[in-house]
Amino acid sequence: MNRIFAAIALSTALFAALPVPEQMRADFNQTVLNSENNRTLRYSGHVAVKVPDRAKWIYETPVKKTICLQGNRAWVIEPELEQATLYRLDRTIPLLAILEHAKNIDKTHYIAHYNGVAYDIYVDGGKHLNSVGYTDELGNRVTLKFSRVDTSKIDDSLLECDIPEDYDIIDGRF
Repeated sequence: MNRIFAAIALSTALFAALPVPEQMRADFNQTVLNSENNRTLRYSGHVAVKVPDRAKWIYETPVKKTICLQGNRAWVIEPELEQATLYRLDRTIPLLAILEHAKNIDKTHYIAHYNGVAYDIYVDGGKHLNSVGYTDELGNRVTLKFSRVDTSKIDDSLLECDIPEDYDIIDGRF
């Protein structure tokens, strides 16, 4: 779960410092290549982001899940388990610091170094975010790829998370 939060938090904050819009909707594919067994986990879905700190990730595969981020809080809503868990994101990557150190390699590639981790950030010719990749603290290679990027204005209602009344609520902040 920490890998997902780290990737989500990183991609959410990227919009603030790189030459991309402050809001975006897109489809995404996330891969996590496990460093120990060389197996790849694949996730896909849709994302809506508004800088500085709001995002809604709707995972379609391999299981349905919605993750809503606002500030340092995240709700993870899992329909198959009929539960919603609230997390505090105090272990997120200090993204603004990372982005302040991002160096433009060429017109589509940026690299940022922070706490010994290198982040590869790619944008397309129109300056839309294409992908973010890094190796996490467990040695796993995490890559987020974005497609069908739409940078038109996002209504705040699109970022709201609805938790069904009959779901179990778990406080995972402690």
